[in-house]
Amino acid sequence: MSEKITPCISHKERVAERGVMHIRGSLAIPRTLSAVSTLLATRRRKDALLFVVLFSALLGLTPLLILSGMTVGFSLVFGILAVLLLTISIVRWPSLSLFVVAGCVFLVEQEPLSTPILTDNLYIFHWPTQLEGFVERPIGVLIFFSLAFWVIHLLAKRRRLLRGGALLIPFSLFMLCVIGGALYGLASGGDLKIIVVEIRPLWYLFISYLMAYNFVTRKGHIRTFFWLAILCAGVKALQGLYIYLIALHGDLQGIDTIMSHEESFFFAALLLLIIILCLCHRYRPQLFAALLVAPAVLVAMVANQRRTDYVALLVGVGVAWVLVFLIRPKARKSLIVGLLICLVLGTGYVIAFAHASGTLAEPARAIISVFNPAASDVRDATSNLYRIYEDNDLKYTVKQYPLGLGFGKPFLQPQPLTSIFPNIIDFDPYYNYVPHNTIYWIWADLGPIGYFALWFLIGAIIVRGCIIVRRLRDPYFQVVAIYIVAVTFMEVVVAFADYQLFFFRNVIYLGLLCGILVKLPILDQQEQQKSQEVLANESTHGVSTPPPPLVGSRNA
Repeated sequence: MSEKITPCISHKERVAERGVMHIRGSLAIPRTLSAVSTLLATRRRKDALLFVVLFSALLGLTPLLILSGMTVGFSLVFGILAVLLLTISIVRWPSLSLFVVAGCVFLVEQEPLSTPILTDNLYIFHWPTQLEGFVERPIGVLIFFSLAFWVIHLLAKRRRLLRGGALLIPFSLFMLCVIGGALYGLASGGDLKIIVVEIRPLWYLFISYLMAYNFVTRKGHIRTFFWLAILCAGVKALQGLYIYLIALHGDLQGIDTIMSHEESFFFAALLLLIIILCLCHRYRPQLFAALLVAPAVLVAMVANQRRTDYVALLVGVGVAWVLVFLIRPKARKSLIVGLLICLVLGTGYVIAFAHASGTLAEPARAIISVFNPAASDVRDATSNLYRIYEDNDLKYTVKQYPLGLGFGKPFLQPQPLTSIFPNIIDFDPYYNYVPHNTIYWIWADLGPIGYFALWFLIGAIIVRGCIIVRRLRDPYFQVVAIYIVAVTFMEVVVAFADYQLFFFRNVIYLGLLCGILVKLPILDQQEQQKSQEVLANESTHGVSTPPPPLVGSRNA
């Protein structure tokens, strides 16, 4: 019977073998770095070539562009040129479209203002006169084109197509109800043009969610998104100061609003972000930048005179406080003390200035007027009465059409809204189709099934968001998740009173935030894996573990 012979390896031979393996590993690092540098150099050459081609083409087309501008107008020519450049950029860098869409939402008004401020006349949410009547808006074309190109890009690389994320089922259920409401409305005599107008913002909500979920692939994308939100809020605040202090000379007498309705919501959202960053003590560069623009934001928000956004901000802050209280046990004592101080100061301010005059008292008057407007405040009292009539009309419509009215048809008005505002159609051509209360709007048009689908979607966002907040490890991601959950509550509050689900900017913003929210756990895992790899590399190649001595050296 033969015995298995185990070779005897001396200690010096083992040391020598480890030394050779260490040398091979150290030699592999320069090779990897060389390959990476080669790829980067190739990418830089391609980018330089693309720039040269674009510059040459633009230089060659300059005479033709000048001629075309003299014929059809320079604004249209510049717009077409900008679209071409944007298309090429998106083809080269697909994720760029996410920030272009976000920038448009933050910066550009849906409709022109009474005081021009440049951004309100950009053709992003509406077409120029020459192109009016097109079924889709420029922002919708941009989002759809970006998603379509992304699908083609994935097909070419034989990868999985668009991913839906954890909120795909609630979104799909709601969109099926929207499609059903559109088909029923069309079959029962609804106006096709009005149907398109009504379902367009709900469609934008869905595709913007898909866009954010698929295009956000790393932590830097989220930080860039919120940098954009902060900087654009500063720009809009400066525009608000220009209108208030220069164009109107600080006089708001007889002025309903100086900027768009949704602008106050974005201002309130920025103030909420500042509060969350302060509570969590995270990423101070963004906190300092937001604090820098906060004074201008506060003045512009007060001058814009949108009452509901103050209430929404209070609700958002309350939600954020509860979530921070749950995830930071060590800070609970200071959170409770801070809450009590804020409640005392806030209550004292509201009581002291509820019936005072002046800009400083505007927030207090606005909060009180939502529930009990002063007898002398005709504007707020009339606005409240209009909304009461509107809600009663919507409830009456629900009783008459228990399965839903369908899109494209006016809701019933046993209490005519024209009895309050006789010329309302001159200011709002869709006043009898889309009410201020867009929650009841969905109820009246889609019936109980669509109403349930809407609340199921909202509930899914909130519940999923709270679960994500508890599970995340990255502190900055926790800040983002808390912010998104709180903003969702704010959206619901404003949706009960001020067209929130009908304005393009609001629904696109909510869709983008939802996509970011459900992508956070994936990005959090990526960050944890990177941290573990760094720790593993440090423990393997760190200074504390010196390489074995080489064969033939004095230490061998």
